[in-house]
Amino acid sequence: MSDNAVAESGTRLQNFLDRAGLRGFPWKTATILYTISWGWLFIVRDSYWADDWDEFKFRDLTGYDYGAFGFAPWKNLNVLMFDHFGPAFLRVAVFGFFFLSCLFVYKILDRISFIESGQRVAISLLFLILPFNTPRVALATFYFSLSYCLFFAAWYFLVSFRSRRFQFLACALFFLSFQMFTMLVLFLLPVAHLFALDWRGKIYDAADWLKENLFLISLPFLYWIMRGLFWSGSRSYHEITENKIKGFLRFILLILAIGVGLFAFYRRSSPSRRKIFLLVSFGLGSMLVAYLPYVIYGLVGYGFNVPVTYLVTMLGRSDWFSRHQILQPLGFSILLVGLIGLLPGFANRFRNWFIGAILAISVVFNVAFGFEYIVDYSKQTSVVAALGAEANKTAGVEIQMVDQTTFLNARQRSYRERDWLGLIGLAEGVDSAKKLKVVGGCSDNPNTRLVLIRGPETHWEALKNWVSDGDMGFKVTIDDTPGACKPEMVTNQQSSGAIPILFYFTGAKG
Repeated sequence: MSDNAVAESGTRLQNFLDRAGLRGFPWKTATILYTISWGWLFIVRDSYWADDWDEFKFRDLTGYDYGAFGFAPWKNLNVLMFDHFGPAFLRVAVFGFFFLSCLFVYKILDRISFIESGQRVAISLLFLILPFNTPRVALATFYFSLSYCLFFAAWYFLVSFRSRRFQFLACALFFLSFQMFTMLVLFLLPVAHLFALDWRGKIYDAADWLKENLFLISLPFLYWIMRGLFWSGSRSYHEITENKIKGFLRFILLILAIGVGLFAFYRRSSPSRRKIFLLVSFGLGSMLVAYLPYVIYGLVGYGFNVPVTYLVTMLGRSDWFSRHQILQPLGFSILLVGLIGLLPGFANRFRNWFIGAILAISVVFNVAFGFEYIVDYSKQTSVVAALGAEANKTAGVEIQMVDQTTFLNARQRSYRERDWLGLIGLAEGVDSAKKLKVVGGCSDNPNTRLVLIRGPETHWEALKNWVSDGDMGFKVTIDDTPGACKPEMVTNQQSSGAIPILFYFTGAKG
């Protein structure tokens, strides 16, 4: 290939990036950090977690009806993709959806006047790398990830292209993204962004703008009406209680207090620093809008406890609950960059160092959480191998699962009945699993089978075993003798809420 051909190819790529508004995106840094942070998804590419057993691998393993929640019919794309391409493809897609979302966010930020070029790069990298939403390991989050990507793609088209066809495309993508219910609230952000871009400072223009964009604004209501008519849910996923309402009101009081403080600082600040206060306010506002549904339903703590619960959910041993922070990266990234911009003049020269440190810490957490899932998956494969090697199957009897390694569960997740039944299904077949009763400890039933799981004391020990022997060191024994399960075998190794990166290689147990 000639040098001219290479130059022409490079020029075409540069022209494309210019037209798409993606020139200046930190491709190398983003790709490297993102792959290090989330490349572990491909190590567990064939694994199943939580809802995956019922929704993908063994349909109706426990009779749980996901259709009763009122999901849009295009959520069935999950199962269609799984049936045609398998679990590894879905994980590749999830990996790609989050990266694509970052590209859209980079362009969206370009349409916000008070965000500078360097800040846009920093926010995009933080958006991509911050340790949010580790439950993306589960195949069941495919539709969350797709909705996430569709939403930011729609926002990108909405504010970047003003032709009718692109506006229609944005509306269609927004509507499809609403299969993730919380997007109905987050939709306030792109609408407000479009209004800010179009507004010319005259109050009476607002009415004209509302008329021109009536279809866009009505999309959430249209979706909700169609959901009620055509794919309504028969199960109440969450319930609003008096306690939740009180907690929500206390949280709003906290936000108002912070808002008043920011406004006071804004009024007293110099014109050169007012953009930074706008950035901080925009970040906090975006976080609030993205968190409101979860706060209302009491999924992220109550009242003044929400900020503490937020950090524990983000960085601690929080089971699957970090999925409730899937919409937080945008606002949190903007807030961090804004707070760094508020540093005194002598410290402002180290701004890039602060951003680099936050990214490095985020990568460490992402890798650490990823390793937890790898260790957890190793335990699962050990259980399947032990059950599969037994000549006597467990169909029609009770099975006692005694796990002495719960401290090694990823993000301190709990193994539900569907998890144990799913592993038994892999080893012995789904028909056998459906006839079983699973007990998480000892029972008096003589017709029972004990499955005892032992293993390394710490993640550090599991890592050393993996490096030296190619095996994490889990040992699974099966005993059909009546009374084989002893109470002293059942251990309690729970440390929920703790931040594992500070101690989980040391063997500390709560």
